[in-house]
Amino acid sequence: MGYGIAIVVALVVQQADGKAQAGKPAGAAKAVARVAPATGDPQLKEARRLLNNGRYAEADEAFNAVKTAASKPPGHLEPPLKVALALGIAECRASQGEYPSAIEILKSTEAEVPGSADLPARLSDVYLTRGDWDAAEAAMKRALKVDPDNLAARWTEARLYGLRGNREKSVAACKWFIDRYNDRREQIIHDADALLLVGQAAERYYRATARGEELKDSLSDILTEIYDTALRVDPTCWRAPWLEGRLFLSGHDEMHAAQELARAQQINPLAPEVIVTLGQTDLEGYRLAAGRHKAERALEINPHYTPAQILTADLNISDERFVEARDAAQKAVAENPRDEDALARLAASYRLLVDPVGSTAAELAALAVNPHPATFYTALGERLSDRRKYHSAERAFLLAAAADPGRPDAPIGLGMLYMQVGRETEARSLFDAAFEADPFNQRSYNMIKVLKHLTTYTPVESKHYTVIVDPTQDELLGRYMSRYLESIYPTLTSRFGYAPPGKTKIEILKDHQWFSGRTVGQPFVPTVGACTGRVVALASPRATRVPFNWARVLTHEVTHVITLQQTEFNIPHWYTEALAVESEGYPRPQEWNKMLLERVPARKLLNLDTINLGFIRPKELEDRQMAYCQAQLYARYMLKRFGDDALIKMLMAYRRGLTTDRAIDECFHVAKADFEKGYLDYLDEVIKTIRIPVDDKKKDEKQVSFSQLERQVKEKPDDPELNARMAYEHFARRSYTEARPYVDKALRLKPHHPLASYVKARMLQSIGDETAALAVIEPALDPRNPNERVIDLLAELKLKAGALDEAANLYELARKDDPYHSKWIAGLARVHLRQKKKDKLLEDLAMLAANDADDLVVRKALAERHLAAGDATGAAKWANECLYINVYDPTIHVLLADAQAAGKHYDDAIEEYRTALELKIKKSGDVKVKLAKAQLGKGDRAGAKATVDEVLKADPEHPEALALRKELEGKGGK
Repeated sequence: MGYGIAIVVALVVQQADGKAQAGKPAGAAKAVARVAPATGDPQLKEARRLLNNGRYAEADEAFNAVKTAASKPPGHLEPPLKVALALGIAECRASQGEYPSAIEILKSTEAEVPGSADLPARLSDVYLTRGDWDAAEAAMKRALKVDPDNLAARWTEARLYGLRGNREKSVAACKWFIDRYNDRREQIIHDADALLLVGQAAERYYRATARGEELKDSLSDILTEIYDTALRVDPTCWRAPWLEGRLFLSGHDEMHAAQELARAQQINPLAPEVIVTLGQTDLEGYRLAAGRHKAERALEINPHYTPAQILTADLNISDERFVEARDAAQKAVAENPRDEDALARLAASYRLLVDPVGSTAAELAALAVNPHPATFYTALGERLSDRRKYHSAERAFLLAAAADPGRPDAPIGLGMLYMQVGRETEARSLFDAAFEADPFNQRSYNMIKVLKHLTTYTPVESKHYTVIVDPTQDELLGRYMSRYLESIYPTLTSRFGYAPPGKTKIEILKDHQWFSGRTVGQPFVPTVGACTGRVVALASPRATRVPFNWARVLTHEVTHVITLQQTEFNIPHWYTEALAVESEGYPRPQEWNKMLLERVPARKLLNLDTINLGFIRPKELEDRQMAYCQAQLYARYMLKRFGDDALIKMLMAYRRGLTTDRAIDECFHVAKADFEKGYLDYLDEVIKTIRIPVDDKKKDEKQVSFSQLERQVKEKPDDPELNARMAYEHFARRSYTEARPYVDKALRLKPHHPLASYVKARMLQSIGDETAALAVIEPALDPRNPNERVIDLLAELKLKAGALDEAANLYELARKDDPYHSKWIAGLARVHLRQKKKDKLLEDLAMLAANDADDLVVRKALAERHLAAGDATGAAKWANECLYINVYDPTIHVLLADAQAAGKHYDDAIEEYRTALELKIKKSGDVKVKLAKAQLGKGDRAGAKATVDEVLKADPEHPEALALRKELEGKGGK
């Protein structure tokens, strides 16, 4: 639908009042070029309203109805009305993608009314949309011959100059609009369509010529003086807020863009232009499913709308669906073979498919139509940078900047790329220059703030890593992260047979807002960690509400660093995630096992064609977790079927640029179909090893509402199952009086009914009668098929009653079908604690820790119990794991130091004691005594004496310090 030229509604009939144009001969060139706005034809106004509201078919009918009525008697249709109707009907057809029909209507009417400038002007816009520049130029010249000041034709001329790479002439042509507006302001400000053309031309002109505050002020003036005025003049002018939204989006101001686009959509909910622009905001915010829906909706309205195909290609690239991206780009190019944006997506798709010939051909096609294709190279750089093709993206951005040095988007894109690869100094100069040139751009402003903030950070250097931290908050965290990273480096690099060159940069941002700004240049991104392949960025654990195991996160992200660089960023999303999850070293979560049990038999699974979408665009809430689970199982399947070197073989295949299909064929000499069939067989074997009973609530209680359950009980009053469920619902609401008759009836109808027995026992337990509760619940247990609620409550009651062996047997029975369930393991731990079975208790706690990487309490208990048992090595292991969750707890540092001192690792113990003291631990005197003992163990008698003296200076009666000083003096006297 072009660039905003709408129907020239001003072309309305003089026949409305029956008067001829005074002083203008019939058929003269100016006779129908521009006339006064319509005031007397409500049907024409209504047709225009329908068109602007997106009711295209109805508008088409309305315009044709006016035409039919005005054609009676034959020959009565005057040229001005004929032009207005042709423009209106053509607009309806073009809005729905019926471009040949629109062109034919405009051409035939131009032949009938050769004196109209508006018909060839609109025709030139349609041709330009279709990439037929010669036809657009010819139509534009015909319009300007009739009316040299026709704004629509002039706008086509300005765009043609730009598309052909003649920047100077394009800028001059845009300048004409500003001069025209200044000369004819009082006339133009009452014409919405004219204002839109002036606004677009002015935006191009000022972006090409203005810098700094001048540009910012000029763009602001365009928003308020031009586009807002257009909407006031014509409240149905949806293009005005659409153009405002586009302008905001170009500056990465998504919030204001969304507001304006919403206004446009309220006026015309079926404008493909608005829908696609909204889809672009979704793409920028990584809301890919929403963006795809909008692209599909736009194509339903206009199947030939090139920007919708371009958006589809972008979404497919972000989804790593490169074949589909290529197909969408080819469709876009077929619609407009000269569209630089379409050609850029085609080139990007071919590059991502490792087809250099196709990529080069698309680039040459862009150069053939424009020797300075800045738009092409900028879009190509953005798409390749999105998929971490950093070298190719850098080349594209540099060529874009060379093609048009005045454009801010290319240096901003290059700056974002440099941020991704850790070249912050170069990025800073680019952002500074971009913001100085265009203060309207929000992203460059945000990145300058981020980089200024980062100047306050300090590095913690080690052999292979640079950990960047805020020294006022995370200096200690940085030290321990650095130490941990070096500890896992040999394992990870030997596992994958690759060591990244140089140091990997790990940036710990002070809080989530700074992390979001560092990552995407916007104030929010829905994650706490990100890896670009060369840089890992994390929001500081101190800023998160829930503590997490940062060591596990780092292991995961550093695995990405290795595998992405190892494959030159060709590794697909699913495979780098598979290797990262496998590297974490934790057992498969129980939630994953439950999903496998439900989905594998039903074959509700992802495959190699869909698994990436599980990470990027999950259809269901579980799909993302299922993608991680299946990815890891793909890796384990390859190891089992194809040998220990299978994973390395695939990495090398991706490094050579092979697709997954070709990699499987070359590495394992099997077809993809055979590979997938073997994987399904492997999953069938996996679920045989998982013994998790179907959740009793899901098995026994089909989910219905309370009111539905009431109706069912009324319909079947003697159904024990329904009575038991009604009793449970009342019990869950603490309506014990209402629950009692249902539970009693259920037990009369079916003695020892599991759910009814559970409810009855819980009610008895609530009044303190645990003996009676035990008598009710015990007969309800079926050892061959234990009900989860029944066995859980029975074991709890046995434990309280002191029947420890029976409680242990019950928890073991529950574990038989669900060996890794934390509930049963925790139950056994309580039993083993009371039985004083220390070894078994430690095993229980270790399993609980493995099930939850973020459980600090269990790890602390493990460290303390290993230390009490004299196992210094085990105590140190678990104390370190505590620090991976909370490095700022001084008691953990003391615990680790105690373990290290017990193991005679005195240097390490001294460091930990001192760290605890830096963290202002309570009872610091006791810790200092421990420090002195470690110093003495190391042989540093002078240091030990100084520490003891410090304690006694603060507390002269400290008993342990006095004893240690006596010991020191005794040794000193020998």
